Amino acid sequence: MTDIRYIVRSEWIKLWSVRSTWWCLGAATVLVPVFGALTALSVDPVEAAALPKAWLVADGFDPLEPLSAVLLAQFAFGVLGVLTVTSEYSTGQIRSSLLAVPRRRRLLAAKLAVLAAVVAAVASALTFGTFFLTQALYPDGLGIGPGDGGAWQALLGSVAYTVFIAVFGFAVGAAVRGTGAAITVFMVVTFVVMSALPAVFPSSLQEHAVRYTFIGLARSLTTLQPDPRPGMLVAALLLAAYAALALAPVLLLVERRDS
Repeated sequence: MTDIRYIVRSEWIKLWSVRSTWWCLGAATVLVPVFGALTALSVDPVEAAALPKAWLVADGFDPLEPLSAVLLAQFAFGVLGVLTVTSEYSTGQIRSSLLAVPRRRRLLAAKLAVLAAVVAAVASALTFGTFFLTQALYPDGLGIGPGDGGAWQALLGSVAYTVFIAVFGFAVGAAVRGTGAAITVFMVVTFVVMSALPAVFPSSLQEHAVRYTFIGLARSLTTLQPDPRPGMLVAALLLAAYAALALAPVLLLVERRDS
């Protein structure tokens, strides 16, 4: 079976046949809107109304603050990326997959395409759904529409970051192959290394270095600030570069490694 359409269809079936897929997506589906709603309901209407909008000044009221829940859910999407690969290795099903699709890069590409499509669809529904929910929950005058202050760009940026973190988890899973070890590596790199990395720079550069970590780039993609650094386009390109760096060794070595 070498036709890419059949390979993608097979990977689609395999992804949805694993319970961990439902657990990961279910956790994100609950976490994002619930946390977002709680954040919107906790806003002091008097204090918020006294502040200018976030797209006008650096310290203004940010109506998209509830969407920080998407960043909390990145663990679920990253683990889904890991399990997309490692679940087959843990059950031994990878041998059957390689017999059916001897061209390993094609198999890996099909898995990645299915994962990215599913995560993009779920993240879009969660991001835009939570946006409309939280704007409706704000007191009168505080909510915004998708066209206000470039909010639609920040919403798309949130989706893009979610897809990136799933792809990064996928790359880690493909490189490590063991579920427990891969999840540990993913967590250490995403939450520990990226948090500690700015500390290796001189104190005068640490604030700038933070902006180029995963979370820093996520904030650049999802902010309403009038002059975000490094900017949405640069942030998107840097995340794409991070993803390429993570995937490159996996794609180069996949044909040489034993199943």
